[in-house]
Amino acid sequence: MSRRCIRCNVNIIDDAIECPLCHGVLETGEGDEHKIGQESVSVTYPDVTASLKWMQIVIRAVIFAALVVTVTVLIINYYTFDGVYWSLIVIAGLGYGVMTLLYSFRERKSIQKIIVGQMIFAIPLLIALDSLTGGDDWAYMYALPILFMAVDVGALVLMIVGIDGWQNYIMTEITTLLLSVVLIILHYTGLVETSYLALIAVMVTGFIFLGTIMFGTRMVSNEIKRRFKI
Repeated sequence: MSRRCIRCNVNIIDDAIECPLCHGVLETGEGDEHKIGQESVSVTYPDVTASLKWMQIVIRAVIFAALVVTVTVLIINYYTFDGVYWSLIVIAGLGYGVMTLLYSFRERKSIQKIIVGQMIFAIPLLIALDSLTGGDDWAYMYALPILFMAVDVGALVLMIVGIDGWQNYIMTEITTLLLSVVLIILHYTGLVETSYLALIAVMVTGFIFLGTIMFGTRMVSNEIKRRFKI
């Protein structure tokens, strides 16, 4: 039985469990097998050579621009220094943007991987910015809870509209739920200060994951077993 990638709109006739183009989970296809006496199905992958060349040019241009801006802000901050290393915040933001671009290029065909990668990279970045700006725990109180909820709601929307296949976003929901719980644990152990948004994040991510299990029924449980090899 062949499998189909709904995002790339191609049929995969081998035993692969993920698309060779976007690395998304394949759907089981019906009626696409090669059968004796019937016309064979021609599987043609999209030609991405031209787009890859243009993307490489764009990435090089962005990296060059980021380096120029980095040197410029360091020089300006040095000659106008008033006790605040604001250039570090600018450089951190530039680094985040460039890393996001590189990650998106490398994993460009899987939106789910891009979303999770951005979230994981944003967590230490926000914590670092919090420390650089006075250490008032605004990252734990506001930024991180909002980040987790935004990623989870975004994953839910993409799951509903069928981008990349709904299976890919189950792990995103689990990740955001666990991170939200960790934030609450850190608060009650006295390591960081959080706000009501942290509790709301746990509730939102928990309800979304619970709803996915309830409405997905057996499909979701089977996917979780497959992911964790239970």
